[in-house]
Amino acid sequence: MPGKIVSTQQGRVAGYFSGAAVQTQNFHVTDIPARRLTHIIYAFANVDSAGTCVSVNAAEDKVNFPQLLQLKQQHPSLQTLISVGGASHSANFPHAASTDRLRLHFATSCIQFMKENGLDGIDIDWEFPAAADTKSFTALLRELRSGLEAQSATDQRPYLLTMAAPAGPEHYSILELNLIHPFLDWINLMAYDFSVASSKVTDFVAPLEAYDLAVGNHAALNVDAAVQAYLRSGVPPEKVVLGTRFVGTGWKGVPNTNHGLYQRNQGPAKGTWDRAGAAPSGSFGYQDIKKNYFGKYSRNWHSEARVPWLYSAATGIMISYEDPESLALKANYALSNALGGVMIWELGADDAQHTLLDALTGGYAHQRARANRR
Repeated sequence: MPGKIVSTQQGRVAGYFSGAAVQTQNFHVTDIPARRLTHIIYAFANVDSAGTCVSVNAAEDKVNFPQLLQLKQQHPSLQTLISVGGASHSANFPHAASTDRLRLHFATSCIQFMKENGLDGIDIDWEFPAAADTKSFTALLRELRSGLEAQSATDQRPYLLTMAAPAGPEHYSILELNLIHPFLDWINLMAYDFSVASSKVTDFVAPLEAYDLAVGNHAALNVDAAVQAYLRSGVPPEKVVLGTRFVGTGWKGVPNTNHGLYQRNQGPAKGTWDRAGAAPSGSFGYQDIKKNYFGKYSRNWHSEARVPWLYSAATGIMISYEDPESLALKANYALSNALGGVMIWELGADDAQHTLLDALTGGYAHQRARANRR
């Protein structure tokens, strides 16, 4: 069992910063609204074929990590973590976690990577362990916690260990949630992607509650269902950090029925950051939605799912996204359920005024402070 866990407080505001955002989104470390955050999670480091934690892009990291250190100097309470894996860099996790020797090697390399770059912790984003990986994933987190505790004793300072966790029951049912949470400071619950760009039928990315039960598996595929499943599994509420997605998802070829909702589509629409000639990603940054789609597309609101969507009959595009109204409701949900905070994927998708972040954290911080005074 682990020793003292570093952080059990509520009120975390953890934002993921993509190392590639400098090139793809023209969003830099210096653009991060650090005073609104408690933690910045840098995405990503890779797991190579030897099971070693390595840089995804060394040139980007050489610019970004020194700037993160400067940001921490300006905001002394801010903490930073390296996220290892992600959807594009998880293929070698099963190998890295498969034996005691490989787990030790992986953990040692992650801690070295963290130390060399002046970071405060490690976030494991394995997308996603299969049933055959259940025991080895638990053992991997145990090894990481053990290594971090040894490093903490050497350096006389604490280090963080978190994970990015799935919200789909087919994925979280595989995890030994009751066994892994003691090794973690908290869990970043990716409470989104209930529908994705490859979905054949349009639906919501992050519905808050059960909705339209006659249409699909909407009783299980929503934020509340995922959170409650983690809590029932024994994860303390203060260790569940509610993930939100600032990136919308859009589909093309959507017929003009039901304002584009629950309709078959012709695939992902061209996204905000798609390069010329690249396959459409369906990913829409809020700044793009606000500038180019508001006023031209009809905004619709689902009273049960408690999320908006946009649709244009002229273009045949439907976009599921978050706005200030839906994010304020999610912040209130996190508070009402005494969760450990909120998480954002990703910071570079917000507009220059930080509209979404303010909607998520402004009321959240105010209500949290009021609750603490009681």
